[in-house]
Amino acid sequence: MKDDKKDFEDIGINKRRTDRIYFESPNVQTIYNRMEFIKNENKSLLKRIYSTELKQKIDSIDVEELKEESINNIYDFIDDVLQIKDGYIYNTELPEFIKDYSNNMKFALNRDKTYILKAKRKLKSDNYGSSVRAIELCDKAIEVNYFNWEAYYLKGIALINIDKYDDAIDQLIKSLALNEDNLDARLHIAFAYLFKIEYAKAIALFDSVLKVDENSFDALKGKAYTYYYWEKYDKADEFFKKANSIKILDDDSKDMWDVCLEKL
Repeated sequence: MKDDKKDFEDIGINKRRTDRIYFESPNVQTIYNRMEFIKNENKSLLKRIYSTELKQKIDSIDVEELKEESINNIYDFIDDVLQIKDGYIYNTELPEFIKDYSNNMKFALNRDKTYILKAKRKLKSDNYGSSVRAIELCDKAIEVNYFNWEAYYLKGIALINIDKYDDAIDQLIKSLALNEDNLDARLHIAFAYLFKIEYAKAIALFDSVLKVDENSFDALKGKAYTYYYWEKYDKADEFFKKANSIKILDDDSKDMWDVCLEKL
C-alpha cells in the first residue's frame, strides 16, 4: 500500500522554479495540476488587466466578466476535489449504509441544487468536456433527488451538445413529466428532432409551444429553420418574417432568409 506521506516529502526535491513536481498519489497529482492551471490562468487574467493596451481601453473593460472567469477557475478546482472525494465514496468497498447516509445528508442539505448550479456553469462553456461534466453533475443531482426536474432538463441540453439526441429527448421528456409548464424543454426536444432530420416531429413540437405562447421567438425561428432545411422555402420565409417582427434576426438567420427569398 502506498504511503501518502511520500507525496508531501517529494515537494522538497524540486527547488528550481522551472521544475515540475510529481506525486505518487494520482489524487494529489490531480489537485496539484489543477492548482497550477488556476495559477497560470489567473496570471494571464492579470496580464490582460494591467496591459498598456487594456488600460487605454479601460472604459470598455468588462470587469464583471474578468471577475467571473477568475472565480470560475477556483470553482472548477473545488469541483475537481469534490469529484475525487465522491469517487472515493462510491468506488470504494464501503458498507452500503455509509453510502446511503451520504446521499441522505446531501438531500437534507439541498446538495442537488448545488449540483444544478455547477452544471449550469459548465454549460456556459461551449465544449465537449464541459457538457460531459454537466451530465455527470446532473446525474449526481438525480441521485440525491430523483424528482428534480431541472436536472433532467439540463442533462438533456448537455446531451444535445454532444450529439446524443435520442438520449436527450428521453431526459427532456422526463423533465416535462415533472414540470409540464417548462416550454424550454419542449423547444429543446423540437431542436433535437430537427438535428435528427425528423422535420415533421420538430414542427409539431414548435407548434405545441406556439399554442401556449404565440409570440415565442425561439419557436418561430425554430420553425423557420426546420422549413429551411426541409427545403420548404415559402414556409421558411413566412416564419423568418414572423420571428423578425418580434426580434431582429441574427446575421446567420438573415443569410438563410435571403436564400429562401432567392428560391421563391
